[in-house]
Amino acid sequence: MQAASRCALALLVLPSAIQAQNLVGRTDSIYTWRGAIPSHALLTVRNYNGPIDVRPSTGTTAEVRAEKRTDRGRGDIQDVAFEVQTGSSGDITICSTYRDHNPCDDRSYRDDDDNWGNRRSVTVGITVLLPRGAQLKIATGNGPVTVERVGGDVQAMTGNGRVRVDETDGSVRVSTGNGDVDVRSAKASVRVTTGNGRVSITTAEGPVDARTGSGEIDVRMSSVKSRDDMSFHTGSGSVRVTLPSSYSGELDASTGSGEVTSDFDLKVQGRLNARRVRATIGSGGPLLRVTSGSGRIELRKGS
Repeated sequence: MQAASRCALALLVLPSAIQAQNLVGRTDSIYTWRGAIPSHALLTVRNYNGPIDVRPSTGTTAEVRAEKRTDRGRGDIQDVAFEVQTGSSGDITICSTYRDHNPCDDRSYRDDDDNWGNRRSVTVGITVLLPRGAQLKIATGNGPVTVERVGGDVQAMTGNGRVRVDETDGSVRVSTGNGDVDVRSAKASVRVTTGNGRVSITTAEGPVDARTGSGEIDVRMSSVKSRDDMSFHTGSGSVRVTLPSSYSGELDASTGSGEVTSDFDLKVQGRLNARRVRATIGSGGPLLRVTSGSGRIELRKGS
């Protein structure tokens, strides 16, 4: 009876699983999806392995172009297909899959780390054309990520690879396991995390948070309208933060080796120490925490 029950359960589960994963583009070396995305809707693109490049489109039509690439004759392009999901609010999710391993299904994807070497034999280079008003969330297991001129919020993640984000209007969230991160000409808040690599950020309006396991951090903010706390940390490397000349806050800065310097007048709390500074800037306010395991810390005054 128990075996029969298990069999019946499997028959009930199987049709729903097939319906949930309707794969396309298996035999195509280049798969292209096009569709309209409403303003402020979210386009999510998840790639199991390979670079992602995002550029602006015209009008309200988005395009995702995915090119399969084999490693010097190894691998089969038919091992890769794509799942497209459409939400009721107009959100779109597109995932590249390798055999039965789908980044849309986080559990099954994580369970097969032992076969990562096989998955690397076929990469997928993805180019996205995105309407200006749409929101963006992109992720790849391995490969560089580039985003240019997105009007909505941006979330960009890669397990390994550099990330570059240019000329965005919304908030920016970036994460990479290993690689440099460059965020240029942003117009809103920025948050960056990398396991190892240099971080460079310029934005018209903070707050900004940045963390790297090892590497230099260079951040420039034209204004900080929010009263949120900000944090900058590197395990090894210098930290340079440029703030508007009118900035006020509470500073907690420390470095294992190096010194802390500031263009701002500091009302120091406690004893003066070149490697650990607790002080008030201006009239005080949110906490500004800056730490480096080994490196110089500089607070610079912008215009």
